[in-house]
Amino acid sequence: AALPKATLTVEPNPVFPGETVTLTCSVGSDSSWNYQWYKDRNYNVVSQSVRHTITGDTLTISRAAESDQGFYWCQGEIQSRSISSIISDPVTITLNALPVASVSVSPQGLLYSGDTVSLQCVIPGYTDWTYRWFRDNQHLPSQTSKAIDITIHNTQTGQTGQYRCEGTKTDQPQRSQPSDDVTISVTALPKATLTVDPNPVFPGETVTLTCSVGSDSIWSYQWYKDRNYNVVSQSDRHTITGDTLTISRAAESDQGLYWCQGEIQSRSISSIISDSVTITLNALPRASVSISPQFVLYPGDTVTLQCDISDYTDWTYHWFIDNQLLPSPTRKTITISLPDKAGQYQCVGRRRGRPQMSYLSFSLPIIITALPKATLTVEPNPVFPGETVTLTCSVGSDSSWNYQWYKDRNYNVVSQSVRHSITGDTLTISRAAESDQGFYWCQGEIQSRSISSIISDPVTITLNGE
Repeated sequence: AALPKATLTVEPNPVFPGETVTLTCSVGSDSSWNYQWYKDRNYNVVSQSVRHTITGDTLTISRAAESDQGFYWCQGEIQSRSISSIISDPVTITLNALPVASVSVSPQGLLYSGDTVSLQCVIPGYTDWTYRWFRDNQHLPSQTSKAIDITIHNTQTGQTGQYRCEGTKTDQPQRSQPSDDVTISVTALPKATLTVDPNPVFPGETVTLTCSVGSDSIWSYQWYKDRNYNVVSQSDRHTITGDTLTISRAAESDQGLYWCQGEIQSRSISSIISDSVTITLNALPRASVSISPQFVLYPGDTVTLQCDISDYTDWTYHWFIDNQLLPSPTRKTITISLPDKAGQYQCVGRRRGRPQMSYLSFSLPIIITALPKATLTVEPNPVFPGETVTLTCSVGSDSSWNYQWYKDRNYNVVSQSVRHSITGDTLTISRAAESDQGFYWCQGEIQSRSISSIISDPVTITLNGE
């Protein structure tokens, strides 16, 4: 007959640490077979040892450990006849980790006198556990439930200490790993700490008050203002979120003393009230607009406006004309050309630091004056040969005008000469002669600004005979 093939079974599999594993080898129904056991790819022979027992067709592994994981084979032998069966297919023994117990605490965080604490033993993946509880390494035989309650009295004795749990059961796995220790201790009531940022405050800024009672996030907070401890409630400008009171658009009414206090409402616990902080409101600096140069403005003029803000630096400037924001310029000075840019100018400053803005400046009107018309007078007229004639040109009261003189219909420029003297607003003709007869005009000029007045009406100089 053909040689039979060994069949190998394992029970249980997978295995948990400390369990007993039984491997059974079968080669048909013939009882004359003995059995050889092998492990891993190199077919190491499994021999009898403290934890490995071979009896008939069975290999028993006691107190299974990580070293027992791997491939196993078996083979039947009839030693008296030097016959060996075909070796079995391999089976793999896998060692699963024991589930680890853990203790959850409710409420979490710091515990205070009067608190009741619930401890729960959590063992993942399996059910039907019987629970064992320990305090300070001493077994608590009366506690076999999944959850236990501890009441913390006003003294720190009572049931404070190190707690842990573990589970046992009748089927696989028969036990869990014990949990880590959880410390239950009483903490003295903390004092709230109140901070404010920024302080002092400028009008319109956002102020943040932060209340802290240690690192425990379970606290809610109560806010008080002024000596009579008025409760600060949520409002249009006052937002309470967690440990923060935010005051938007700070105003004069927000000045004063502030306190805070932590509360755990579900546990009727209040912290010690904080020390007070004082919020002070400082005035914003005011912007002002100056113009350069300062003179009567005419069409075609160009002027420079400067935004000045006392105190502080690093401003970004915003300009307005007739209450409309100018989108481009953000500089301290702007240059405007007339008449297109006439109007009411204001500026305001903004900056990254504090204060973040200034007050808006008062309006500076940029007013354009119509170009004046020159007025020309002559004395005397008519003139007699040899007399002195004085022509005077006037363009209002502005002394910045220079004057240009013209003669006859083709507007010949009258220049300085032996008999023609130009001084300021005056053209003086000495020793009047026939050639001086004719039409005269004058015109004012502000050369530095390329401004010219409207030309005067003509006057006619007539030379009378002697």
